[in-house]
Amino acid sequence: MTQPYSGVRVIEVGGTIAAAGATKTLSDFGADVIKVEPPAGGEVRRVPPFPDDVPHLDRGAYHLALDTGKRSLALELSSPSGVQVLLDVARGADLVVLQVPPAEAKPLLAALDMLEGDAPSTVTMTPHGLEGPLADHPEDDMSIFARTNRMLRHSYTGEEPLRYAPFVPTMQWASSTTAIAAATIWGSRRDGERRSVEVAATEALSGNVDSWYVPWAFTGVDLPRVAGARLGFPNGYFECSDGLLLFSAGTEPFFSRLCGVLGVPELATDPRFTDPLEKPNHFDEFMTHLGPYLAARTRHEAFADLQAHGVMCAPLLGVRDAMEDAQAVARGSFVEVEQAAGVGAQTIAGPPFRVRDDSGETWVARAAPTLGQHTAEVLGEAGYSAEEQLALFRAGVTA
Repeated sequence: MTQPYSGVRVIEVGGTIAAAGATKTLSDFGADVIKVEPPAGGEVRRVPPFPDDVPHLDRGAYHLALDTGKRSLALELSSPSGVQVLLDVARGADLVVLQVPPAEAKPLLAALDMLEGDAPSTVTMTPHGLEGPLADHPEDDMSIFARTNRMLRHSYTGEEPLRYAPFVPTMQWASSTTAIAAATIWGSRRDGERRSVEVAATEALSGNVDSWYVPWAFTGVDLPRVAGARLGFPNGYFECSDGLLLFSAGTEPFFSRLCGVLGVPELATDPRFTDPLEKPNHFDEFMTHLGPYLAARTRHEAFADLQAHGVMCAPLLGVRDAMEDAQAVARGSFVEVEQAAGVGAQTIAGPPFRVRDDSGETWVARAAPTLGQHTAEVLGEAGYSAEEQLALFRAGVTA
């Protein structure tokens, strides 16, 4: 089986969730991703949950999900010897994906430049970029969300904003980095040019789909968001017999179609429901029709019926619901991977997209590495003798 990134070598530096997320897809599509991480373990290994709630550097859920198929090199980069090892490992690689503070990133980038003809391209991940008044200012998942207008977008006028679930902004940043990493590899292999790229989290998220910059550019104001199921109903979540169904059916032609399904087509032309100022006053009246309909059906039964009539809706799925969904099962959207460190078989998300050619499926998820599992192997490939590897270990440079 030929994978799209077979023969591509990527060096991931930092041990963070964002860097791990950025290189995961490259690894699953065949790249040799060498994960350079602190001997004590990086961020991605320390984030729960853990099996039985017992912390372990090799068993964290985020590590197992994001480090699939990579090789782990435990390396202390605060020492000159560690930096030299990194240069020897990175020599001739296609790409280095780097996420460390700018004060640490700049000397590492300068050192990689010294490899000249053997220097890889680089993609550097920072919260704000390498230059500017906030370049050295650290951010976390929530503060990045707040700084990019995205959190404001997730609020109703006059109420405090909501945050995403944990690490959603971080993973969106990682996805943007994956795309530019893939483009950088393709470009360098096409024209032979080495590229140095920065991906700032705040810039990556500011240009994402639910930012308000484009509407603001046209109007000059932050668009109001009005709360309440009574306004423009039915929009939002409504109870079925076994859970919630999301509606976006308050406007035409969806409202008329829904009224037809409920057996009250006349409501679609009734001024009580067509006048936007009057409609909020008649929510309870409309629910005398919609409520019993939903209560008599499961989410999927109501969804199937309403979709057949062109009503915009969708069932709200939990994790187990999503994994057992008939479409997900048919597509193999979730896969089981036999993990190391006594974890055993675990289910993770399958391919984010499909690449099919004459060789068949080209995405393969493999076990995540234990900390430092491939240190000796990678050092050997870089030309280090057994005696040199022992000296590095004794000096605390490797683990």
